[in-house]
Amino acid sequence: MVFPLSLMHANSYVSKRVLLVGDVAHTVHPLVGQGVNMGFGDAFSLSRVIVDGIAVRSDIGEISLLKKYEEDRKMANVAMMAILDGFQQAYSVDFGPLNVLRAAAFHGAQYSAPLKWNIISYASGEQRIPLLS
Repeated sequence: MVFPLSLMHANSYVSKRVLLVGDVAHTVHPLVGQGVNMGFGDAFSLSRVIVDGIAVRSDIGEISLLKKYEEDRKMANVAMMAILDGFQQAYSVDFGPLNVLRAAAFHGAQYSAPLKWNIISYASGEQRIPLLS
């Protein structure tokens, strides 16, 4: 069975009483399971928005409330999609100097504990890239 590599992203995650979450909002290459992590991030963010809305007795289907979910997740998802697409593009090229550079970068990340921790933390959704926080 073959699964084509695809990369798609909805222009908007919310509309009047409609909400897109997970693979319906964004589809990524099936690399290292990040699609499911992105979906978990969406679900967590949406649950926070709903709880906050209920706390102030808002209509949880109101666009102004749901836009908070979109604002929270859209940039994080686009950033992860760009990273995953970069990996896919980098590994789709078999060129000697690029192969050496790729190997050196991964070797360096393996032996730099702070860098390795930050990569793992970002990939698991525990932290965001500082520019997107």
